[in-house]
Formats: sequence, structure tokens, C-alpha cells
Amino acid sequence: MMKHKNLTMKDIAQKAGVSITTVSHVINKTRHVNMETKEAVLKAIEELNYRGSKSGKTNKIKYIGVIVADIREDYYISIIKAIETVATDFEISIIFCDSEDDPEKEEKNLSMLLERRISGLIIAPIESTHIPEILQKTSIPVVLIDRQYESHRFLFVGINNFRSSYLGTLHLLNKGSRQIGFIGYSESVYTIKQRIMGYQACIMEHENSATPRILSLSYHKEDSYPLIKKFIEEENLDGIICATSTICYEVIDVIDSIDSKIQKNLKIISYDDNRWLDYLKYPVSVISQPTAEIGSAALENLIQLIEQSNLKYDVKRELFFDVNIIDRLK
Repeated sequence: MMKHKNLTMKDIAQKAGVSITTVSHVINKTRHVNMETKEAVLKAIEELNYRGSKSGKTNKIKYIGVIVADIREDYYISIIKAIETVATDFEISIIFCDSEDDPEKEEKNLSMLLERRISGLIIAPIESTHIPEILQKTSIPVVLIDRQYESHRFLFVGINNFRSSYLGTLHLLNKGSRQIGFIGYSESVYTIKQRIMGYQACIMEHENSATPRILSLSYHKEDSYPLIKKFIEEENLDGIICATSTICYEVIDVIDSIDSKIQKNLKIISYDDNRWLDYLKYPVSVISQPTAEIGSAALENLIQLIEQSNLKYDVKRELFFDVNIIDRLK
């Protein structure tokens, strides 16, 4: 069978009847896939004569810039892997930058990438209320991931953060939790603001007599341990929704030191799965984001914007993917 032009993981997924995430895991060996599904993917790859890096070669694009907000997060690690896989598929070089949730470093990253004459940019911005001037003035195509600005003219690829947090809170309520707390960062971050709103909406709708309990941590503060411990014990929590995987790990670190009665009843749900969560002493349910689909869609849409110069958009657009709840709270 002749090789398909511009063949991508999306084509493999459609042929095998699975998600792009599953195809990515099979190709990159990043997570266990059951044998039947794996064989279906491998069969699709063989039938379509998929050969990775040669399949979607583009002659117009050499460099793409990618700026993430915090490389420590499992989400960004997975997104980078997904983007890199698709970039290899199209023989595009990626320049990655980590802003470390520092606005000044984000500005420096933007300046450096634009000086390198990148063809397009994928960025997870730090603050939702302020678009850096250099980004407002750029003429290259831009795609936002994970986070977005309150007002912008770009394409956003990610999830409905409000809805995801609502579902995560509802999961805890269905497991019997009633004193549910939310631990996140500043509401100046788009994802955090939306997730807090989703949490509050669910609490008010299903437990109208309950008071939302919110702890806001600093990204760069090192004394989160006592703050989390105090919050759990003083609020007598029996459920926690963690806004990020990093916060989840900090909560897990605190659990052994809290009151045993609270510890026994405490249920946790966090964002973004990690293979190590299966081996924890304390089970953690997860709001799983389809990072392979998000990363692939972000880069494929950016390539389309670059190669088809007539596609000019000056309005905000959103491409949402559904989340999946991984239930570990039996």
C-alpha cells in the first residue's frame, strides 16, 4: 500500500478506532496499553504504512516555539512529549522554554524566540489578565494551551476547566465527602480561576448549606507544608480537590502528619494522571486531561495557520477536549 501524504497519528487513531492518546502511548511506549488495543494500533500503522518522521513533512516550517508555564507539572511534561512526537512527524524543530511562572522570564522567552524567527508559537501564558506587548504586536500565528487570556485573538486548545472541576467535586460528593476543600494557586492564573468557579458551583448546587473552603498557595513559596496541614485540620476536611499535580504531591506529603481521624476519611482528587499514583499508600482519583490530543491539535492547527496564510483570525476561538475521571476511591 502506498504511503499516505501528510499521514499523522490522528489517521492511525481513526483507522484503529482508538484515541490519539492511545496511539501516542503505543508509539512512544509511555504507558501500558492492553494487548488487543496495541495490536489494533500496530495493524493500523502497518496497513497505512505509517513511517513517523517522513509522513507529514512540511517544507515551509523550520522552527516552532513552545513556552510552558511550569515544567514541573505532569501536564506540561506530557504536552511537550505529544508536541515533540507530532513535530518529528512533520520534520519540524521545536524550541522549548520554561517560564517557571515568572512574568519577566516569560517576556525574555518571547523575545528570544521571536528573534530566532520562529514560524509560529504555542504558549501556556502565566497571567490571564495581561497579554505581553510583544505578543500583541507579533504577526506570527499563535496557539494558546492550558491557559488563556481573558481577552485575546488567538486559538485556545485545552479543556473546559470550569466543567472539569465541577465534575471532580461531584466525584468526591458521590464518594461521600461533604467537607470538601480546594487547594490551588492565585486566581490570576486562568486555569485556577476557572477550577475554583467550577468547584464553588458544584458545592453550592449539591450542598447549598456548605461553605466553599479554598486555600491559595504561592508558586514560589517553600512553606506550603504547614499551610496545607493547617487548612486540612482546621477545616476538618474529608475531601480535597488539588488544582495541579504538584499540589497533589504536596498534599500526599502532609497526610502522614495530620490527625488520624481526618486521615482515615480524607479523599483526594487531582489533575493529570501519573503512573506512580497506582502505588501510593493513599488512593488518589484523577481528572485526566487528553494531553496527546491537546498537544497534537495545538501543533497541527498551528501548522495549518502557518501554511495557509489566507487563514487569518482576529477573534478568540476555543477547541475543548473532554476530560476523564480515573476513579481510585473505592
